[in-house]
Amino acid sequence: MRVRMKKLIFPAILLVATVFGPVRAGAEEKDTPLAKEMEKLNDVYKSFKKETDSAKGAASAREAQGFVLKGITMTPEMLEKMPAGEEKEKALAKYKAQMGKLYVSLCEVESAYLAKDMPAVAKLVDTLKGQKKEGHEAFMEEEK
Repeated sequence: MRVRMKKLIFPAILLVATVFGPVRAGAEEKDTPLAKEMEKLNDVYKSFKKETDSAKGAASAREAQGFVLKGITMTPEMLEKMPAGEEKEKALAKYKAQMGKLYVSLCEVESAYLAKDMPAVAKLVDTLKGQKKEGHEAFMEEEK
């Protein structure tokens, strides 16, 4: 457990996402405020792959940043279920750190769009996929 936590603490880049994307098929989970924000974020993420207009891409990146800022103030359901204590506090801090990294990555996407550097946009968007996976592995319970 400790080795796994260390691996996740120092990810190349985050989550979230911690947290990006459709959370799960369960209706109750999709109804959480965090799940709703992450679904919106996932929609924007998908649009990055197709967007060729730099102004629209930059605006979409700013929109995604807003979803992350809302999400960072929320607690993932998995963490809410943890008993109060040091482990929960550490996990919550880790979640916030990953969300912060995601925010920074989205700022980089915005900057690349503004610079009209589409190859950089494509590369950055690819890193977001890894962040999404890491976040889901760390902060979402596996489906049963």
